Amino acid sequence: MAIICPVCDYPRTRPRYQMKDRFFQTTSQEFVLNDCSNCGLLFLEEDLVNGQLETFYPSGYWWSESGRSGGLERFYREWIVRSDQLRFTRQVLEPLEGLRLLDIGCGSATFIKMARRAGVNAMGLEVSAEALEIARKEAPGAVIFGSEEELLKRGQTFDAITLFHSLEHMTDPFNFVKRLQRFLKPEGSLIVQVPNRDSFQARVFGSRWSGLDCPRHLYNYTLLALFQLLGRAGYRVRSVRHFSLRDNAAAIVSSLFPFLDPMSNRVKHAGKNRRFGGAFSSVADAVYFLLFWMAQPLALGEAAVG
Repeated sequence: MAIICPVCDYPRTRPRYQMKDRFFQTTSQEFVLNDCSNCGLLFLEEDLVNGQLETFYPSGYWWSESGRSGGLERFYREWIVRSDQLRFTRQVLEPLEGLRLLDIGCGSATFIKMARRAGVNAMGLEVSAEALEIARKEAPGAVIFGSEEELLKRGQTFDAITLFHSLEHMTDPFNFVKRLQRFLKPEGSLIVQVPNRDSFQARVFGSRWSGLDCPRHLYNYTLLALFQLLGRAGYRVRSVRHFSLRDNAAAIVSSLFPFLDPMSNRVKHAGKNRRFGGAFSSVADAVYFLLFWMAQPLALGEAAVG
């Protein structure tokens, strides 16, 4: 029986990929990703995963400084968030000073920290207790625990809301983005960053593309699907960018060499003090970092042609 597309209501979607949790092995379950031939959305059937979503995020999924390389990794993370996400935010929302901004799904709150340093009155919203503990150390007093309902209780509104790699994780995306309008000022802005299921790398790698990150990514958007979702919810698109210094090349490398993926390795080796495991992680990180920079020209070329 065909499933109706949750974004464009096209009635005849079809199964496209059957996948497992490739990066974190949180479950042995297989998942079917359904394909909408109208808007291009690739999605999991929510009813089949509701009640399991929290179990798909293993301990150690959110970055925190640890080990001998922690300081170096912190420097890199802060630099690349400042050079990528914060730079784009400045381009579309200048001036930043005094801007009230909410980052939903803020994780370890690196973006919040960098934004506050740039003069933004930035806050974060996070539903993971583990991420919250880290985030409150990174940005003390700036992170709220819970869903948007917590914001309703506080009666807070914002000049801008950012969803940096959050929307693909959200259930019921239409109602979610529609609800966000309650917290945006009348001329407020919404910034959304998601993996592009219609990208060249996604087409080449297919089910092995790291951007799918099944089962954590419930919805995998094309640009058309994202436009339809936001348009139906009442938003007007002002700016589109295809290049991300932080994410595009990283997705290429993780797709080709998933065993080198730093996030995956961090979770796999969490709590392990074995010398070999630590040495492997250090070497793997170094190789990954080298390949990441080597892949940047490919990512730039891909983005240049949209």
